[in-house]
Amino acid sequence: MWNVTAFICILIGTSIPLGLLDASLAIGLAGTTTSLGLLASLMVIRPGELSFLKSVAGPAVAVALIPMLWIILQMLPLPFLAHPVWKFAGETLGMPLSGSITIDTGASLGALLVWLSLLSVMISAAAIAIDARRADMVARSIAATATVAALILLLYSDPIKTWLGAGDAARDRTANGLLVVVLVGIPLGLARTLDTGGHADGHTAAQLAQLRWLFAAGALFGAASACWYGRRGAAIAIAAGIALVLMTFAARKLHLHRWSSAAAAAAIALIALATAIANRHPDVAFAIAFADAPAEFVQSTHNLLADLPALGSGAGTTAILASTYMDWQGAATQPVVATSAAALIVQFGSAMFWTLLAVTIVGIAAFTAGARNRGRNWSYPAAAAAVLLTLLLAAFTLPELPALPGVIVLGAVIGTGLAQRIGRSRLQAG
Repeated sequence: MWNVTAFICILIGTSIPLGLLDASLAIGLAGTTTSLGLLASLMVIRPGELSFLKSVAGPAVAVALIPMLWIILQMLPLPFLAHPVWKFAGETLGMPLSGSITIDTGASLGALLVWLSLLSVMISAAAIAIDARRADMVARSIAATATVAALILLLYSDPIKTWLGAGDAARDRTANGLLVVVLVGIPLGLARTLDTGGHADGHTAAQLAQLRWLFAAGALFGAASACWYGRRGAAIAIAAGIALVLMTFAARKLHLHRWSSAAAAAAIALIALATAIANRHPDVAFAIAFADAPAEFVQSTHNLLADLPALGSGAGTTAILASTYMDWQGAATQPVVATSAAALIVQFGSAMFWTLLAVTIVGIAAFTAGARNRGRNWSYPAAAAAVLLTLLLAAFTLPELPALPGVIVLGAVIGTGLAQRIGRSRLQAG
């Protein structure tokens, strides 16, 4: 299992170079390596650990299969559900076309591979993180990768831009992908800094202090670079994730009742929501009402969402549809929508988007409860909850963020959170 742990740690570390490659090549490599990691982890896992893995990760995997099935459904030739563009294409060509919900089957296939990569990393990380020492190795790999990504963002000058890609659109996509890695790494670094008990095994006091300083420095450095690059939208998302970690830590230290902690969190959330609503863009869809973007950008995205079919248009088609509404951005820039939430609605439809939103909120609550009730190693579920909250708010405030390379580190954080959300002794006792 230690060889598999090293493989996953290396995979996490190479997530940044994956983001510098061509999108199709990067997706193919990510799918291949993550599937190999999943196969290896399931082959060497112990029987006792396998049964525990099924109990803690099984429900999450079952829920995660729903978007995968929806992507497959979008690619099927279903004329009665097909996007109107297929009808127009058939009339233009003078021949009937058996269309599908998606208008780009290749892009939807790529999205399916990305989602399967996320599942593979999540399951592999969960299998590894059943052991606390292996979980610590994964956490350090994530923190180190996020720190490197933060360094690149902080030094985002002309030489770095040239190294990131040849075109403006490619450079922006790569930098946004690095931003996702940083957003994922910040809550993990802070949680591991506060969790002294999780580092105790096998470390002296000096090594423990050194690890805490490294995690803290990485989290602070990442927050600074993300706020510098992402501006207000990133700052809001990061502040929420940090606040959730600190609230969990304070509730544990003060031995607050779980209902008291929930009431305090609900009160803070309502205050934040009221403040956000007071500063939203008026008369636009909720998914873009809080975007940190110019008014014409928000309005163009609103017009796109208003004309969108209820079932969406399939993965990867945001730029194709957005070019009709956002030609003011210029030919040199790849058209994007105002927020990642709007991009998901364009691709998957409003029903699937709000379902994913509800599932994410349930996941945040479950991970937070697990961190609140956990003894040692509470930082892993706390980090998973904070990461989900951070990315949730980033989806409503930041422009469309690419799936790679953030998918690898995100899957690793969620997987470690699943494995450490419930103690093995507690589960066996129950």
